[in-house]
Amino acid sequence: MSEKVKYTTYLAGAIEHVSNKEMKSWRDEFKEKLNSPDLLIYDPVAQESSKVGKLSGKQVEYIAGLKRSGNWKLFYEEMWKIWFGGIAKNTDIMQLLNNLRMRKYIDGNTEEDLKYWGDAEAVVRADFIIIYMPKNVKTVGTIWEEVFAMLFRIPIYLILPDCSKTEANSTLIFGDQIANNGNEPITFYSINECVKYIKENHSMNLIEEEKKDKK
Repeated sequence: MSEKVKYTTYLAGAIEHVSNKEMKSWRDEFKEKLNSPDLLIYDPVAQESSKVGKLSGKQVEYIAGLKRSGNWKLFYEEMWKIWFGGIAKNTDIMQLLNNLRMRKYIDGNTEEDLKYWGDAEAVVRADFIIIYMPKNVKTVGTIWEEVFAMLFRIPIYLILPDCSKTEANSTLIFGDQIANNGNEPITFYSINECVKYIKENHSMNLIEEEKKDKK
């Protein structure tokens, strides 16, 4: 049986309308720089692939094909798998999100859980989420994830790699503030800044630092 982890986070950023490199590189960098046995990282690029049986880029192409062919029933099925996994489709969404949030406190989170969660569950069971939002990237899924986090006041750490928070979309920044209880939005301009903040504000063992100590 997997052990419960101390913290869980979700890596929110564009998957559709971006290249494979843009989809994966920042997530891979984050996972490398914040490698800890105390932190469970839900990477939707990896986790969605395991649920639908295709690499994320291929799944995006497949879903686009379903739209073009008008196969809306199968489109709905495939999108439901990504967002809600194996949960029944007639479920009341608001009640579902509340129940999933409570499961975090009742059961805790383990690495074994990842293969069962849809993206929505991964967000609402997180202790904080990371949003990576370049200025000109088109994404709706990331906004959904911000809204889910905002509804439960789950802290949002927003990375703006190519614009300032005063230039960023106002509703994006407002959602960050709501999640952070109306305080100044927690924003960063690089992955390094965000990683540094997490290390300073969350007590966790870091594998890289443990290796250095043993040398």
